[in-house]
Amino acid sequence: MRIRKIFGSLLLVGVILVGCRGDLEFAIRFQAIDGLRTGDRFLTEERAIGAVQAVDYSDQGDYRVAVKVARAHAAKLDRNSIFYIDADPQRPERKALMAIASPTRGGTIADGQTLEGSSKWAALMQRMTSRMENALAGLAVELDRFWQDLRNLSTSEQAQRLEQELDRILAELKRLSASAQHQLKTEILPRLREKLEELQRQLTRPEHEDLLDRLKDKMDRIEGELQV
Repeated sequence: MRIRKIFGSLLLVGVILVGCRGDLEFAIRFQAIDGLRTGDRFLTEERAIGAVQAVDYSDQGDYRVAVKVARAHAAKLDRNSIFYIDADPQRPERKALMAIASPTRGGTIADGQTLEGSSKWAALMQRMTSRMENALAGLAVELDRFWQDLRNLSTSEQAQRLEQELDRILAELKRLSASAQHQLKTEILPRLREKLEELQRQLTRPEHEDLLDRLKDKMDRIEGELQV
C-alpha cells in the first residue's frame, strides 16, 4: 500500500512538471539587426509575448537573436511565422522583434530551434499579399452567394443586386494582387458581363434605363482599372 501511494505521488508530480514546462527558447537568424539588443520586447499583434535574450554575430556573417517566449503564448507562433525587426510602438527609442502569422501555418517551434527572419519590408509585403489573397477569397465567397441569391429574385431585383456586387468589387479592387486581378478579369467579370447583357435584353422599360446605364458604367470602370 505504501509503495502504491509513493508511486501515485511520483506520477502526480510528473504530470505537474509536464504541465508546468518552462518558457519556449529558440533563435532567429537575421542579416541585419537594426539596433535590436538584449532586453528588447518580442511582440505579436502589438502584444508582448517574450523578450530578446541575446544577440550574437555569427561566423557566417549574420546575426543570431536568441528569444524567450512565455509558454502560454507559444501557440501564437509556428515555424512559418514571419519575424522582423521594427521600432517598439510603446518605446520608440527601442527596437522590438515582431512576429506575424503566415498565410500557411507551419509546425510547432521546438526548443533550441533556429528560424529565419525577414527584413521589415519583406515582412510587410508578405502581410500585404496575404491580405490581398484574403480579399480575393472573400470576394469569391460573396460572388458564390450572389449567384445563389439571383435565383430567388425578380429581374429588376437581380439588376439591383448586380449593382451592389459591382460596387463591392470597385471598393476591393485596389487591395487585390496582380494575380487576383487577373483571376477577376478572366474568370469573374465575363460571367458578370453575361448577366448584364441578359438583363439588358429583359429590362426594356424606360424606367430601367438609368439602372442599366449605371451597371454598364460600373462594369466599364472595373474593366478599365484592370487594364491599367
